[in-house]
Amino acid sequence: ERGEWYAGVLPDRITVYRGPTMRMVEAEGGDHELVVAEVEVTVVHEIAHHFGIDDERLHALGYG
Repeated sequence: ERGEWYAGVLPDRITVYRGPTMRMVEAEGGDHELVVAEVEVTVVHEIAHHFGIDDERLHALGYG
């Protein structure tokens, strides 16, 4: 929620940390494809939040 005075700030950023992502994938016995899928879900999830979509809807869409 940004007003008319929201200027001069850096754009929003999504950071996906390799360590936690890799540990989660390894714990699930996953491989490269699971890493790619998890990063996709994370990025879509965060972009959806930016546009006001809540967790309940995201879970219903498979991005929980």
